Amino acid sequence: MTTQILFAGFSPLASSSNIIRRSLILLLCATPLTAFAQTPPPSAPQSAAVPTIAENLSVTPKFGQTQEQLAADRAECQGWAKSQTGFDPAQLGGGAGPADYNGRRQRYGRALAACLEGHGYNVHFAAPITAPPVYSAPPPPPPPVALTHVHVVDYSHPPELKYHPFAVQIDGGYTATTGTAGDNLEGGSNVGLGFSWFPTSALPIGFRFDGSYSWFRAKDALLNTGNFTSGHEDMYGGDADVQLNLAHRSSRAQLYLFGGVGRYREQTDLKQVSFVNGTVCGFYYCGQGYFPAVTAEQRTTSEWLHAWNAGLGLEVAVADRASFFIEARYLQFLPNSSQSKFIPIRVGFRF
Repeated sequence: MTTQILFAGFSPLASSSNIIRRSLILLLCATPLTAFAQTPPPSAPQSAAVPTIAENLSVTPKFGQTQEQLAADRAECQGWAKSQTGFDPAQLGGGAGPADYNGRRQRYGRALAACLEGHGYNVHFAAPITAPPVYSAPPPPPPPVALTHVHVVDYSHPPELKYHPFAVQIDGGYTATTGTAGDNLEGGSNVGLGFSWFPTSALPIGFRFDGSYSWFRAKDALLNTGNFTSGHEDMYGGDADVQLNLAHRSSRAQLYLFGGVGRYREQTDLKQVSFVNGTVCGFYYCGQGYFPAVTAEQRTTSEWLHAWNAGLGLEVAVADRASFFIEARYLQFLPNSSQSKFIPIRVGFRF
């Protein structure tokens, strides 16, 4: 007799299913959980709070505004807050007095925050309590510098003629000829140098010593004496004169008379220029021809001749110790029968 033992609830099919189920559970337990973990999508970067220039304002864009847009909105709101409160952060003290500095500054900050919130920003405002700027007085001016030995020129008063015992003069001008000198010589130029001495300021009388040099071109009357074609005469010498200053109303100008004696010397140089035949050389050849040459010359120097003179002058002050003058004199050589007469007209300066 065959005996079969049956276990309750056991069957071959059921045991196979349980084995498969247990294997799957063990496999799942051995698999790392990270294999099934999903990486979350990257989140958008959060906009950081941007501090403003004034009043401790922290501004955060609500709608992703760019930094350029924030700068434009902030500039617009700063101008609006300035117009509403009268406070200008760009000025010293905000353009407000020390008494109402803090109040105006807080009102400006609140107005700026309200404007930025209206443009779509989160604004945090903390009203600062700061002392108003100190209004320091300007530094005192430096003490004046003492000036010593300063020569002040007063231009409100014109220069005056003042007494100086000694003076030096330089002059020049034109000498006209007359009498015998006028027949033989043309008028010519002159230059001179001299000095004067007035012994005392109580008397308007002084002494002058003048030296001069004159140059004259010869006329035909002198050239024809020896069939000369050209020539000139030099005259040099000096005068010792007495000068009398005339009474004058103005202290800037005066008239004066002068006269005295002198000694002069005349040097005459006459030449005869003729065309002579000879060898003439050019750039590339030489040949016979005519050319000008000095064929005769006469040079004479007179003895020292005595002379007398008299004249009139006008002197005008131009500086403290300088004056301008113009004068004319009549000069005649002795003896008077020689009729050698000259009229020098000179302008110059005295120092």
